[in-house]
Amino acid sequence: MVGTSTGPTSRTRPSPAPPVRLLGSGPRRWRWLVLGLALATTGALAGVTAVEGLDQRQGVLVAEGDLPAGHVVGAGDLRVVRMTVADGVSVIGEQELEQVIGRPLTVPVADGSVLPGTALGPDAAYPAAEEAVVGAALQPGRYPASLQPGSAVSVVVFAEDAGGEGADGGSEAYPARVQSVEPSATDGSVIVELAVSALDAARISAAAATESVAVVQVPPRGGA
Repeated sequence: MVGTSTGPTSRTRPSPAPPVRLLGSGPRRWRWLVLGLALATTGALAGVTAVEGLDQRQGVLVAEGDLPAGHVVGAGDLRVVRMTVADGVSVIGEQELEQVIGRPLTVPVADGSVLPGTALGPDAAYPAAEEAVVGAALQPGRYPASLQPGSAVSVVVFAEDAGGEGADGGSEAYPARVQSVEPSATDGSVIVELAVSALDAARISAAAATESVAVVQVPPRGGA
């Protein structure tokens, strides 16, 4: 009997599976990243725009210190504050600052208060019809250092001699308002423009020509 030799049984190897491409690999991955960043940026910008749309605040002019009636508004008298303004409320926007400078106040405005449009008098009405403006050169000691445009003052007119006019035979005082102050760079004197009653203008102007006047600051709307 002839024996049959059987070799090792041959096994068939399975064919390797085709490679699987992962999503986002290669150039396509960068395209997805760029698209994602673009969408995120667009969303962020849309969010900022929406928030800005909800911000209804606006820049308005606010008094920097207590400003009396008659005060001529200067650049240092105001600051800009952003706030929400209700409909119908009279305010002056920051874009109108240049138009406000140099105009007189018709009413007092407290420190930190919004400057209403109704508080400003027209340029043509300053001085008023019953007023006149006179100039005077004041030496140191004849005016307070705090003197500024808009200050309420009394103009003290000194008589030339003891027989001059005045309740006490020596001086008279007249209510006035400072319109401008120009300091001298040399001797400490100032040149002031004073809004006074038209009836007093001639007397004050004549005294100012001989340097026989002094200015005393008084409370707003105060008299002599």
